[in-house]
Amino acid sequence: MNKTLPLLVLPLSLASCGMFGLPKGDVTGSITGTQPQAGDVRLALIGMTGSGFENNAVDQLDIGTFNPEKRVYAISLPANPKAGAYEVLAYVDTNKDNKYTAGEPRTRNQGRYLIFATQDAGLFGFNVKKGWNRADGTTVTQGLPFNNYDLSW
Repeated sequence: MNKTLPLLVLPLSLASCGMFGLPKGDVTGSITGTQPQAGDVRLALIGMTGSGFENNAVDQLDIGTFNPEKRVYAISLPANPKAGAYEVLAYVDTNKDNKYTAGEPRTRNQGRYLIFATQDAGLFGFNVKKGWNRADGTTVTQGLPFNNYDLSW
């Protein structure tokens, strides 16, 4: 048996993650602190668009508990979102409906948003480019992936 075969299969498997429903890693980070309540921790992308409140499912897999004080995550952003400002958050799915519901324990808002624009424009007080933009305080950047989008309880 060729012992190098498993080493060749692994990179091919990892490269195809996006095709099998696994996150592409458009946004990555860690979740730190003590989870405020027992239960499944999931991710959500919520925000405001011209048509109102959005609560998009973004690879809402349970976040692993290998180290409950520091969990890492990676998500894929929606391919065709509505223009608007969005926030990535982790929450405890207390009602077990697999989506964020107001009032469920969630990570703190840290003044960090993802803004999707359909064209270069001034939106929400920021100059943004067409596509996904990251706003941290007054700094706007563009270009996936958005790494170190850390969350804390």
